[in-house]
Amino acid sequence: ALAAALGGVWAAMVLGHWYLVTPKLPEAPLVRFARWLTIVLAIQLLLSLVWLGIGAGSSGMPGFRAMVELPWAFFVWLRLLVGLVFPLVVSWAAIQTARSRSMESATGLLYINVGTIAAGTILAAGLYYGAGVLV
Repeated sequence: ALAAALGGVWAAMVLGHWYLVTPKLPEAPLVRFARWLTIVLAIQLLLSLVWLGIGAGSSGMPGFRAMVELPWAFFVWLRLLVGLVFPLVVSWAAIQTARSRSMESATGLLYINVGTIAAGTILAAGLYYGAGVLV
């Protein structure tokens, strides 16, 4: 799921650049890429909530204890909000702007997503290897 999100956002952002230099392209491919990215992020969010709910990972923290127990709670919330929820909203906005043929805005939103998804991926890896929490 991490690879699909990070690879998908890079591919969508590169495709967005193609629209900037070739404005006559139909918007359907970029909308499709952004839609698939939104689906992948939604699946990641659901998986993270399920994993937190069952205490998956090597720490075996039961339930949502990892979300409130220090010192890792801040990073769990950061992963969920900045690494998953925010990119999900931005991906939806990229779909809407691509539909309206505002390709500069869509590309800019996908740029924002590259940073947040990359940061979320780093946070997820750090939480897994540092705290044993699978998010």
